[in-house]
Amino acid sequence: MGIGVDMLAKVNTPLVGFNGSGTLGEIALPIFIGTTPQRATRILKFLVVDTPSSYNVIMGSPSLNSFRAVASTYHMKLKFPNYRGIGEEKGNVRLARKYHANILK
Repeated sequence: MGIGVDMLAKVNTPLVGFNGSGTLGEIALPIFIGTTPQRATRILKFLVVDTPSSYNVIMGSPSLNSFRAVASTYHMKLKFPNYRGIGEEKGNVRLARKYHANILK
């Protein structure tokens, strides 16, 4: 993602079930979901690991709860309230399959 190790805060937290390796650190990043005008923004903390993955980031329940979001994995869609109504973020099935296939090679 192009983030230098110097940008990470020290943290000693194991990620159970990931691959047993420790974390490189923690970083707080602004996360934007939806498109204008149905957009929401939060500053979220992420643990950084150096391991191959088909994901750039994994947002857990606390992150989704901060947006008051509801996820549908079947529809690859995330819906959330904002000051203009209900916003949504849609996934791209074709890109998801491509990235998943690349990580399995």
